[in-house]
Formats: sequence, structure tokens, C-alpha cells
Amino acid sequence: MIGISSPTFCMTPFLNMLESISKRFELWEILSEGEDRLELIKDDVRYGRDSLGMRFQVHAPLSDVNIGSVHEPMRIAAVDEIKQAIMMCRQLEIPLVTIHPGFVQGIAFLNKAKALEKTKESVKEIATYAMDQSVTVVVENLPANINATCTQADELLEAIEGSGLGICFDMGHANTAGQMDEMLRLVDRFKNVHLHNNDGQWDQHNRVDDGSADLSKVASVLKKSYTGNIIIESTDLESGEQSKRVLEALLS
Repeated sequence: MIGISSPTFCMTPFLNMLESISKRFELWEILSEGEDRLELIKDDVRYGRDSLGMRFQVHAPLSDVNIGSVHEPMRIAAVDEIKQAIMMCRQLEIPLVTIHPGFVQGIAFLNKAKALEKTKESVKEIATYAMDQSVTVVVENLPANINATCTQADELLEAIEGSGLGICFDMGHANTAGQMDEMLRLVDRFKNVHLHNNDGQWDQHNRVDDGSADLSKVASVLKKSYTGNIIIESTDLESGEQSKRVLEALLS
């Protein structure tokens, strides 16, 4: 199923956004931030599911949430934030949560490998909790950035090794990191997919056909080897709908 997600949706009251999205999509990956923090919208999510037939996934909070923090109190707080989102998903019968790996910040720049070590520690803790809650958690590859971990396919594999967690493949992120082929070779580990495009320089979240990422190649691999949901990460609902039409033609 093709769904949609956008950080901009968090700036609009949930029910207003739900009304607009439900006319164009049956699946919404909610970013649990701003107006859309899960604890604030529990009843509205149930209404969307039970009355409008909507399906939901969740992207765990992003702002100030760093599961790779080398400052242990902050790492623990970040993991607790992820666990809270997982618990809410269990209560709301939402089956899947996407999380970001850690970031390199502050003193971690003196030893960047430490941020990946802390990410691995956090991922294992989150994986155990997710299993107990019967919620699927996937870890997303990040865009090329001085602060990011897991921009490379091999580093992402290292981060999830031994955890049992799957991958959320992000086409736009892989394009900025020059990792498209490397990531696509891991398609058997994909349990969620984010599609958007860019010029290869930064994470622009353009329409899926507007950029240098080889959408046809990605679509071919997904059509052959992937059976999960595909989330269009757009800057707004209108461009998301345009991307949906392009994808439907490629995947039909």
C-alpha cells in the first residue's frame, strides 16, 4: 500500500489533516511530534481507523531524540521516548514504528565511532521492548550529513546486528550518500520504505520523480522483491498525491 507522511502535517490539527489525507490516501505514517504526538491524538486515531477506514504507521519523534548520544542520561531519555511511542502504538493497534539511528553531537566528534556504539546499545534495548509490545520497529538509513550515523549500508547493518530489527529504506537519503545500489541489495531486510527525491546534494524531499535518484530502478527492485508498505515523504499533500500517481504507474 502507498501511504504518505510529512513533518508539515504536525503543524495542522490532526482531525483537519486526517480529513484531507483520507480523501487521497488510505495509509498515513504519523510523525509523533507537534500537534500529532500520539498521546494527544489517541481518540482521533481510533476515529480515523474505525470510521474512515484509515491505516496508520508511526515515525518516532525526531526533535532532540538521539539514541546514539554519548551522554548517557540523554541516551536513556531518547530510548525512553522511543519506548513511549512503541507503547502508544500497541495501545492503538498500530503495527509499525520507524526510528532514526543516532547522531554525532558535542564531544562525540572526538570519537565518532562512539555514537555508533551507543546506537547499537540503544537499538538492542528498543528491540527487546518492541518484541514485548508486539510492535515492529525498523531503523532508517540517514542522509549524508556530518552529524549522521548509518548513512552507509554496512554501518546500518552493523547498527541492527543481532537485534532482529528490519530496515526502513529511504531512497532520498540513500541518494545523498551515494548508497542506492548498496541499500537496494538489502531489500530482503526492508520492512518499510520511504520514497522522495533530491539532487543528490541534500535532503530536499522532492516529488519521487524530481531528482537524480533512479526511481525506475528502485521501483523495479521493490516491485520484484518487496511486499510491504511504501510511504511517500512529501513537503505537502499535493506533491504527495502527484508522487502517488507516478508510483502507481511504475508499480502496476
